[in-house]
Amino acid sequence: MLPDRERKLLRILINYPSPVHKSRMPNFNRLEIMTGLRMSDLLKGLRYLEEHGYIVWPDKSATEGIEIIKNEVLEKSPPKPNNLEYWMSY
Repeated sequence: MLPDRERKLLRILINYPSPVHKSRMPNFNRLEIMTGLRMSDLLKGLRYLEEHGYIVWPDKSATEGIEIIKNEVLEKSPPKPNNLEYWMSY
């Protein structure tokens, strides 16, 4: 399972390209805004994703060349137990 920062970054990279955004990746400024990360943390996250085989990032100076390799491996966190049974048992 990916760490939170990298999972969030990968999720944004997977979902961002669309007909609205003309099928392109967000630039560094947009990624900083969307993730709330500084540039140094953003670069660490992208390097982590590349090292672990989630993305291919040939041009490190721009985000336009990023290609997603693995996206089906993302696991959802387990659902939080609700306390509905507690309230319904009275």
